[in-house]
Amino acid sequence: MRRTPASPIIRRQTSLKSRLLRAIVLIALWGFIALVVITNLGFSLGWYNDTLVSLYLLFNLKAHANSAFLLLALVLLIVVPLYCAWRWLHLRKGVRA
Repeated sequence: MRRTPASPIIRRQTSLKSRLLRAIVLIALWGFIALVVITNLGFSLGWYNDTLVSLYLLFNLKAHANSAFLLLALVLLIVVPLYCAWRWLHLRKGVRA
């Protein structure tokens, strides 16, 4: 009998409550990130209105924050794929054992 290769994907059902909570948290985080990026972009392009000024003061953003955000994004673009590849290999080894 021929053995099929095992998939390294772990399939486990999570509860609906847990999935909804994760969805709400992720939507809130992405919404916040979009708001900060739009605020920075607005100030970079010279769009000044009361709402943008209020958001800028609320977030306490700095002029050099754009370079810090860019550096953070570049670091994440490098670190996340490396971690994913390491985790994938780790899961594949566990399946073979």
